[in-house]
Amino acid sequence: MGPVLVTGGAGFLGRHLVQALLARGVAPVHVLALPHEATPHQWGSDVRVFRGDITIAADVEAAGQGCQVIFHLAALVGDGASYAEHERVTVGGTARVIELARRQQARLVLTTSICAYGDAIQRGPCPEGTPPGRHQGPYSRAKQMQEQLAWRFQAEGGEVVVVRPANIIGPGCGPWVTDACQALRQGMPALIGGGRVRAGLTVVDNVADFLCLAATSAEAVGRAFNIEDDLPHTWADHFHDLARLLGAPAPRSVPRWLAYLGADLTEGVWRRCRPGRRPPVTREALNLIAWPNEFPTGAARALGWRPRVGHAQALEAIAQDIRQRGL
Repeated sequence: MGPVLVTGGAGFLGRHLVQALLARGVAPVHVLALPHEATPHQWGSDVRVFRGDITIAADVEAAGQGCQVIFHLAALVGDGASYAEHERVTVGGTARVIELARRQQARLVLTTSICAYGDAIQRGPCPEGTPPGRHQGPYSRAKQMQEQLAWRFQAEGGEVVVVRPANIIGPGCGPWVTDACQALRQGMPALIGGGRVRAGLTVVDNVADFLCLAATSAEAVGRAFNIEDDLPHTWADHFHDLARLLGAPAPRSVPRWLAYLGADLTEGVWRRCRPGRRPPVTREALNLIAWPNEFPTGAARALGWRPRVGHAQALEAIAQDIRQRGL
């Protein structure tokens, strides 16, 4: 395999994917990164960094020239931006990548999210064939729209694999490490209803492993895959682990009804008055942390994937990262 393109390769998951590809002897690896985005100093001559914008066709074309596999990770992360901005960047960028894949007859490995299930998460386990429920904010709506574009490309004869990671953790993670640590440091409520629901965690290295498998498996084409580590950990477990690593007080909790009331009262006003800033609480976040996260991974395991990095090992790496970054 090679050359391959990784859009968003300088991001959290992207960096781990690039390392996983290099470890497998894949070269060269093309990375499309933003103009001022930092890249790891460990990358050598086997990684070619192209600076540009995922929404600009010429930038995508230049980065992907000659690539027969395209890992598309670039997207707005989180639920702070507007619906319009998520659609412009995440959905518009996916359209540009699909145009490239169509011209070059390349396999598209698209990373979306379990958020694409929308509020179906609240109704029980979500195997891959679960019809998407109502989106809960701009992020999940964009993920659903990405998948619609991908399945249309597949129907037209393209090679597509859709990967839906659950809640990714690891050193450098934004939502479930950095942001969570800041909330704990500030004494803000981090748990909903005691946090006794399953968290659906997955270690970033394990997601990268499956992405590599998806690029080479003939059986993966035309299918979607959930990726999580099948851990029993709850949100209470996760936030207590982080509090222990930080030496911070135990996480506080609020009732689910109160959290939803807060989201209903503030989310719309916040988006109008403070555009681009994340509201204090959103339905998007509550859809994950207030309900059990159940995403069966039988399809990925049938291809031979297994979580390689365990939770304890990931916590050690997170602890080291916390110390280095002074979180």
